[in-house]
Amino acid sequence: MTALTSARIPSQPAGFTGIGPLLRVSLRQDIRKVAPWALAIAALSASSILAYGLIFPDSKSRMELARTLGSNPALSLVFGPARDLTTADGFNAWRSGQLGMFFAGMMATLTVVRNSRANEDTGQAELIASSVVARNTRLAVAIAVAAIASIATGIMTFLATVASGGDPTATLVLAATFTTSGLIFTGVAAIAVQLGSDARAASTIGIATLGLVYVLRGYIDSAGASPWVTWTTPLGWLQETRPAAENNPWPVLLALGLTAALIAVGFLLQGRRDFGQGMIARRP
Repeated sequence: MTALTSARIPSQPAGFTGIGPLLRVSLRQDIRKVAPWALAIAALSASSILAYGLIFPDSKSRMELARTLGSNPALSLVFGPARDLTTADGFNAWRSGQLGMFFAGMMATLTVVRNSRANEDTGQAELIASSVVARNTRLAVAIAVAAIASIATGIMTFLATVASGGDPTATLVLAATFTTSGLIFTGVAAIAVQLGSDARAASTIGIATLGLVYVLRGYIDSAGASPWVTWTTPLGWLQETRPAAENNPWPVLLALGLTAALIAVGFLLQGRRDFGQGMIARRP
């Protein structure tokens, strides 16, 4: 069956034929699976703004918070460096920044795998391949769905956080890091689905990469390493946007360049992979 399918795929239309109808169907099917992730990330940010004013109502309590948490290396491992805990936006950037990026990356990874390799494992991809759909279309649709989910997460985060009292500029930079993290790991997942022997292996590769990057970033922050070391990880790049402190958008542009490179590699590897198989062989 695999040999017959592999022989049929190259004869399909070139380019991205059929991407429109398949994308619409995929979005309708995936919205219920993606929406909880986007809502949770937006709620994490908005709740940080709301909780800050209730728990730390005066300058004395805020200064005490900054002294207590700002110098704790264990918390830097999870949340990143605390640049300014004396404002609600600074507290939000610290509490939700790295966690929001992590969850956005996981959402994107699972979305790409679900809309690409999982379809091959269930046989749905063979049904799709029998219609007028190009070989690259399924991966392009999976990437597009994850990208739309990442952008929607950023928009929802921005709207919910500003409505809760967050500063628009600081919130925009923070929300952009969530979207960009999702886009980066969309690219990582585009490669993982070519390497893994099945959907489970692809998910493992993608999520393990995300976890490794997150832990490495946390170790760098908690160890007090030189500032340049932060730039060795993609999450470190996004951290250097410094929401509510410097609001620097340039690391986002760098991360978008990385995203484009990862996606290009994903398409390149797909052209060299047999349908239904991974570049890393399945073990007995």
